[in-house]
Amino acid sequence: MRFIRSARLAAVALAAASGAVLASAPANAATTPLKAVECASGAGQLQFQAFVSMWPRACFKGSGDLDVNVTSSIFGRAGDHSGYVIYEDGTKVNFTKGTTFGSAKTVVHIHTD
Repeated sequence: MRFIRSARLAAVALAAASGAVLASAPANAATTPLKAVECASGAGQLQFQAFVSMWPRACFKGSGDLDVNVTSSIFGRAGDHSGYVIYEDGTKVNFTKGTTFGSAKTVVHIHTD
C-alpha cells in the first residue's frame, strides 16, 4: 500500500514538474514553421529589400529552416526574428531581432530561432 501511495506521489510530482517546464517555455517558441508570407508593414516580418525599392521583395515569418532563392537582395530587416542567412557563395550572416543586415547577393537559405 505504501509503495502504491509513493508511486502516485511520484507521478503527481513528475506531472507537476513537466507542467512547470512547459509553462516556462519562451513566448516565441517555435509554434509556426518558417514560411513565405505576404509582405506587410510593421508586422515584425523578416524582409528582404532591393536597393531602390520602397517595397520588400520577399517576406518570411515563423521559426525554423527554409531553402529560398531571393535574388538581388541588397539588405534584410530582421523584424522580430533572430537567426542567420546563407548566401549563394556560402557566406553565412547572423542577425538579431530589430537589426538590418546583408549584402548584394542571392539568399539561398534562412534559419530563424
